[in-house]
Amino acid sequence: MKNMKKSAAILMSLLMIPLMLMGCKPKVAPDETSKTLVEFAIKGDQSGLSKIGVSQTEINDAAKAEKDEFIKEIKSAFTTSGLNVTDAQVNEIYKAIIDDFKKVTVTSQIASQSDKTAEVKLKSTYFDLEGIFTKAANNAVAQFENSGITDERELKTKVTDAYIKNIIAELKNAKPGEAKEKTFKFVIKDKVWLPENESQFFSDVAKLVSGQK
Repeated sequence: MKNMKKSAAILMSLLMIPLMLMGCKPKVAPDETSKTLVEFAIKGDQSGLSKIGVSQTEINDAAKAEKDEFIKEIKSAFTTSGLNVTDAQVNEIYKAIIDDFKKVTVTSQIASQSDKTAEVKLKSTYFDLEGIFTKAANNAVAQFENSGITDERELKTKVTDAYIKNIIAELKNAKPGEAKEKTFKFVIKDKVWLPENESQFFSDVAKLVSGQK
C-alpha cells in the first residue's frame, strides 16, 4: 500500500508523448504552441494541433497510445503493490483522473524571445494526485483496521475495493489547487517552435498539473 502514494508520479510520466512534427512549417508563436501541446497532453484537446502541422492520423495515433499506456501503468501500479484490480476498475480510475485534468486552467506567456529561441512561462492549476491516492489508501486501511477479518486474501480484496472506491470518490470531489508556474525553453526545429527538450517538457508539465515539485 505504501508504494501507491507514489503512483501519481508513475502515472503522469505517461504524458511524454511523441511529437511527430518533422517537416512541418506552420508559423505559430511559441506560447501558442506550448499551450496547444499542454491542452492535448492533459485534456485531450486536439483543436490546435493542426495549426502546428500534426496530421489527424498522427493525432489519433498519439491519443490512443497515450490512453493505452496510461491505463497500463495504472494497472501496473496496483499489481506491483500486490493488489488485484479489474479492467473496469482501472478504466474508472483513468476516467476520473482525465475528468480532473479537464478542469485544469493553463496559461502560456512568452517571457523572452530571440530569432531562434524563446522562454515560455506556463502557469497551471493542479490536482494533488499523490495526496489523493495517499488519503484514499489510509482511509481504506482504517476502514478495515478493526474488522475482525482473519482471512488475509479476503481482507486484501476488501481493502483494495475500498481503496479504489476512495480514489474515485476523492478524484470526483477534488478541486484544483492554486496555479503554479514553470518556464521552458523553446527552439525552432524545421520552422516550428518546439520545446528544446520535448521529453523533459512533458515530464515537467505532468509534475506541474499534479502538484509535484
